[in-house]
Amino acid sequence: MKILTKMSMVSALALAGAGSNVSASVESTLDDAFAPLKEVPGKFSINTRLRYEIFDLDNGNPALDRDGTSLRVRYGYTTPDFEGFTAMIEGETLTRVGGDAGDIHPLDDAGDGTDLNQAFIAYKNADFGSAKVGRQIYALDDQRFIGHVGWRQNIQTFDAATAAFTGVDNLTVNAFYFNAVERVNLDSNPLDSFGINVNYKLAPEAVVTVFYYDIENDDLIGFNNETLGIRFTGTAKIDDFAFKYLLSYATQDGVDTGEEGDYFAGDISGSFSGFTLGAGFEILEAGFRTPLATVHKFNGFADALLPVTGFTNGLEDIYVYAGYKIPVGEKKFIPVKVIYHWFDSEESVAGQNGGSELDFVASYAVNKYLSLVAKYGDYSEDGGVGNAGAFDKTMFTFEVNFKY
Repeated sequence: MKILTKMSMVSALALAGAGSNVSASVESTLDDAFAPLKEVPGKFSINTRLRYEIFDLDNGNPALDRDGTSLRVRYGYTTPDFEGFTAMIEGETLTRVGGDAGDIHPLDDAGDGTDLNQAFIAYKNADFGSAKVGRQIYALDDQRFIGHVGWRQNIQTFDAATAAFTGVDNLTVNAFYFNAVERVNLDSNPLDSFGINVNYKLAPEAVVTVFYYDIENDDLIGFNNETLGIRFTGTAKIDDFAFKYLLSYATQDGVDTGEEGDYFAGDISGSFSGFTLGAGFEILEAGFRTPLATVHKFNGFADALLPVTGFTNGLEDIYVYAGYKIPVGEKKFIPVKVIYHWFDSEESVAGQNGGSELDFVASYAVNKYLSLVAKYGDYSEDGGVGNAGAFDKTMFTFEVNFKY
């Protein structure tokens, strides 16, 4: 059944890719439909996602399983540029498509309705960089510490002042102050948080980033932390072979719990003729927390291991992956990727041998407006990891995205 599910995902995407003439016709029709908007000063934007999802949690309670469809629509307007200044406002409406409560992810179900997603004033200067004040989408690096949780239907945003200084060649200095975080379940949590992220490109093969984040929320125990870290990333190319790597380390002080912990991560991959092979690891010591991260991006698509306030006994995640860009027409591809994770507690605990997970993702850009994405995750527990991962869990999602 699992193999059939994955085959059906690839087949559906391949059939979509085969219809290149239909895709071009649809794109041309949409170009004509949106032509009047291009005559209006400023820019209108619309972003929709229709998602079908299946989640199966093997804990003996079928009420927690999900099988349903949801629709997310974002609609916004950005003013014309005036001496470097622009303003933007964006709303977001999320609704269940048929079915009953519990048919879709509870975070999305809780966010069912209409919300103000973004509202900010921005400034951009070629000699300085850029700045924004207001509610905004914000992310840094690979989103392990600061992210927007873009995979969820209701995206995470911040009430913030942010800036990026780019006035020195190869140097980017990002700084932020967060007054609140608007979470994916529509909770609004007050913050008094700031951070700085300094990125310097020595060469394409060597980029170094140093960061410090002070996250404070007096209302949520286990949320507060001070994190200092460093990242090394790079790319290199020899003939047709492309090489990428990542090394990351951070140390953290859990302000409200007194816990201290470290974080380690590494990843290496090579690509050739559409194929990619890679491997990596991630270690979070006991109590190491990432409350503002895009946690879905890490440690498996099934979301079996999600504690944002840290794992009781830490987490070790070792993984390998393989990808291929399936050609489906002239300059058209379906990128597919398979990932396998081995999980364990960072501190050895009797009866807790972690678990494993097989993940699969495929996508296809139909045209400049439409794209399709399918995801599958199959987590198998082996005692779990501290306070998470005690039950087998599978997920499957298929989504149609539209963006203008």
